[in-house]
Amino acid sequence: MFVLESIGEQSSLRRNLEELLKLMLLIWCKENEAIKLISGKPNADTDKTIAIQRRSGPFGFRLHGSRPILVSAIEPDTPAESSGLEVGDVLLTINGINVLDKNHSEVIEIAKSCGDSLVFEVVKTCTILNPVSKEVPGEAICCGYLWKLSGYASGVPSNKWLRRWFTLKTDNCLYFYKTDSDTQPVGAIMLLNYEAARVYTDTTETFRFDLRKNDLPTLHLAADTEEGAIRWLSALQKVIDKCQMVDTWVEKTKRNQMLAPDAITNPDCFGYLIKSSQNCCNRRYCILKEACLYFYHDINSKNAFGVACLYGYKVERPRDEAQHAFDIIPEDLNRKRFHFFTDSDQDQKRWIAALEYSIKQSQWCEVDLK
Repeated sequence: MFVLESIGEQSSLRRNLEELLKLMLLIWCKENEAIKLISGKPNADTDKTIAIQRRSGPFGFRLHGSRPILVSAIEPDTPAESSGLEVGDVLLTINGINVLDKNHSEVIEIAKSCGDSLVFEVVKTCTILNPVSKEVPGEAICCGYLWKLSGYASGVPSNKWLRRWFTLKTDNCLYFYKTDSDTQPVGAIMLLNYEAARVYTDTTETFRFDLRKNDLPTLHLAADTEEGAIRWLSALQKVIDKCQMVDTWVEKTKRNQMLAPDAITNPDCFGYLIKSSQNCCNRRYCILKEACLYFYHDINSKNAFGVACLYGYKVERPRDEAQHAFDIIPEDLNRKRFHFFTDSDQDQKRWIAALEYSIKQSQWCEVDLK
């Protein structure tokens, strides 16, 4: 009986660890997408585009998991082996179709429907699964000792409280260590879709609070003082809200990008702009909504071919340029700068006013994703 219970506990712990890893991968991929949308360029350390063409036989790769899907194996002497695809890569898109939130069977059907040519957008996981540094990334938002009810890993809380060092970091994750001198955490929680709630009981643990998420064990915590509980709840709630805003914003932007111009409701501004870059000019139909500028080939396009996310940007009129021009300049000079012309002075003023208003109104959604 004891052996069976031990095996069951090990199996439950393994499932919980697998779910935690999946969640961390999913959030990491979504934050990576947000970085690309904001910066206008891919992450050279993690992003890859893989093209696989077959003439006969299989492509030569295997997929594992759901939401997200990972490459689990690559067969030798196949198109996949020579394509640059690697075991551990997470699939973002297949032939332009986003598959990050799709289950295994849906992804397989999409791949089968694409015939003999596949183009994957993937992110490499080696940079997070095998980091060079042992330090946990991100700066600390809040840290200190808390009491943790044991049994979280198994999902069966006990009556034993353990004192652990907790660190809430800017990577949206709560880490806990045995002591404040440890460099490796004994556990971590990605806070997307979590709820932080105060708990009042008749026992001596009067400064308790919980971290809850559907279908996952609840983490029961307690501070030493009322002030400590309030401080931690405030910090946790800010990070949870930030996670939700990032997820909501990325999904909304992706949905809008697939719409026709007239399907985007209540835009902040719309019309034709002349986009100048590398000694060439292109006239594009543009729609501005919530500090995101969507680009279309013309007003009859079925969907946007690109989007510029303008959080952290400002609008300026160039002094020594032709009339009716304006620049959209990032605070971070490593990000892309935009230069536009309009057809008239009135259009220039209309666009500048709309851009300034849209960026300002959307500041509540700004997040530090650098």
